[in-house]
Amino acid sequence: MAVSTLITTGVFTAAFSIPGGINDSSGNPNYLQKPSFLTFAIADATAMISSSTSILIFLSILISRYAEDDFHKSIPLKLISVLVALFISIISIMVGFSSAFFIMYYHGSKWVPNFIFALAFIPIPLIAFLLFPLWSDIVYSTYFCRNFFRPSKHMLF
Repeated sequence: MAVSTLITTGVFTAAFSIPGGINDSSGNPNYLQKPSFLTFAIADATAMISSSTSILIFLSILISRYAEDDFHKSIPLKLISVLVALFISIISIMVGFSSAFFIMYYHGSKWVPNFIFALAFIPIPLIAFLLFPLWSDIVYSTYFCRNFFRPSKHMLF
């Protein structure tokens, strides 16, 4: 939940501090016509929406009833959706950072923004590698081992 909150804060700030600044006469962003600015805007909005969704789902987990049936289906499903939303927001924030860096520093040497663009995608497979075991354990225990711990109406003896 803390990571989602930090992402939301950073993305909200990035939405209002537009890379390249604003034209004083028209009030429009200076690089509005560049495709990298459109990429920045879409990635920023996607990161904001997915991290806000992640926060709201985390809050719904915290205020749930904690009944026995919730632990079988509701809470694991919410946890799966939180992990997916968090992964989407991390991907989106990396794309937004790369496009903002590309907008600001593409005027000088061309290899520096391309190098930073490539380096910005290193955390994506890393977070996928770190979150996949948790995600797969939750999916396996929720959907494939669902009946192991459910109380049965039939007695064995």
